[in-house]
Amino acid sequence: MREPTAGPAVAERLTVEVPPETAWAAVSDVRRMGEWSPECRGAWLLGGGVPLRPGARFLGRNRASWLPWVTLCRVVAAVPGEVFAFDVSFFGVPLSRWTYRFTAVPVGCEVTEEWHDRRRGLPGRLLTATAPLLTGVVRRRDRNRLTSRATLVALRTALEAGR
Repeated sequence: MREPTAGPAVAERLTVEVPPETAWAAVSDVRRMGEWSPECRGAWLLGGGVPLRPGARFLGRNRASWLPWVTLCRVVAAVPGEVFAFDVSFFGVPLSRWTYRFTAVPVGCEVTEEWHDRRRGLPGRLLTATAPLLTGVVRRRDRNRLTSRATLVALRTALEAGR
């Protein structure tokens, strides 16, 4: 997996009292993301099943306000118990990379959620300018910081309850 040229625009982390493999299995089943995320409503897999491997594609279902939208996602890293990452695009324009890292700690694992902004050039600027009309999100970085934190807290709650 080649990282985007810059570090993550957003990185949130928290400790979950389950083994890294358990947290990885939940996050890498992208159909479940809607259980935890305030914005992502889940995903539709495009061929194949879980566990997803690099190159696998899925449609991310999202909604931040009144209008839902779908993005095309491609898995770029899938190492059980260590890392799961995927690139997101909209009508062929790169938007972001989401990376989840799992690090063993004495009480379970630390889960880190990273958002890399991949909007570049004229297509990226056009999407950045029009996205608030479609998504209702004006400050994407601020929004992703809040939703990343909320996602991790909800993930911890579910996993520690055994769901």
